[in-house]
Amino acid sequence: MTSNLHQRCPEMMALLRHTEDSIFFKDMDGRFVLVSEAKARRSAVFWEDMIGKTDFDFLPLEEAQKCRDDEIFIMETGKSLEDKEEELTRLNGTKSWISVSKFPWKDISGEIIGVIGISRDITKRKKLENHILRMLSIATHDMRSPIVSIALTVKLLARGRFGEVSESVKQTLLDVYNRMMRLELIIKEYLTKSSVMSSGKIGRKQLLDLRQDIIDPILGEFSREIEEGDLQIDNRLGGIPGDKILVSANKNWLAIVYRNLLSNAIRYTQKGGVIAYGFEDKGKMYHFNVYNSGEIIPIEKRGAIFEMFESEGSSGIGLPVSRELVRRHGGDLWCDESPDGHPNFVFSIPKE
Repeated sequence: MTSNLHQRCPEMMALLRHTEDSIFFKDMDGRFVLVSEAKARRSAVFWEDMIGKTDFDFLPLEEAQKCRDDEIFIMETGKSLEDKEEELTRLNGTKSWISVSKFPWKDISGEIIGVIGISRDITKRKKLENHILRMLSIATHDMRSPIVSIALTVKLLARGRFGEVSESVKQTLLDVYNRMMRLELIIKEYLTKSSVMSSGKIGRKQLLDLRQDIIDPILGEFSREIEEGDLQIDNRLGGIPGDKILVSANKNWLAIVYRNLLSNAIRYTQKGGVIAYGFEDKGKMYHFNVYNSGEIIPIEKRGAIFEMFESEGSSGIGLPVSRELVRRHGGDLWCDESPDGHPNFVFSIPKE
């Protein structure tokens, strides 16, 4: 097959020779059929030396198995894997970060005959992101204490500890206090997010009742915004059932995921619109979703919104952090298309 490609596709062979991206074609058994010279170079071999071999010849067993599992899923379902970030260990022991996309490889009749993959080294970008996150962590840590101190002083003013105030001034001061405490919660969450992204460790898991421990408390946090936006909470996509849904997860991390998805849903939904959260049992995995009737996200932008600092309307770390937290639990987070075309964010968690 390789020789046929040489003869029939000189343009593609020129691309594989000169591109700096790692490109590969694999058969159904995971064997390399064709690779770019850049991919072979990063594996410290000539491209001819990779043909007929698999990831198990070039990566540690655990990393190779993860790659193989992804590709089996792609071949069985026909679905693509886009912009997944992975840390790889090279044969010489060095580690690097890549962003990889994989697609089903089909013949002219449409039958899947393997997998096509394209990856790009993002090690420098990851180092820069980690540096920014460390700076963010330091900044939020230093800001938190003064804000709490000022808020408590405002509260004492409202209580008349520094002299009597009128009722209207008291209400204004209490409103300022509540706003500052809300700001303190936001800073606390940024601090948690930056700390999580700077650490490679997963937090302690526990058995959670999804509705009681996560959903209801977070909906309570946003009750004011939901009321002010005249938003309807719908279960059109399969609401959380009344009985318990038990999930093994880190409570703080899962709360961050739901808080971010629900916050975005509320922010981007027009007044009088609809938000929804749902649940599906997928065998070994649970699938959860948060939908909103806001502006449709074009297909070409659905990958970019999970890139660090790429969001135009927010800090740009909420969705990347949420996806990372879900992946550390053994699942994934993506933007799907709902039946009416509006944004539907779906994430998976192993049942365990």
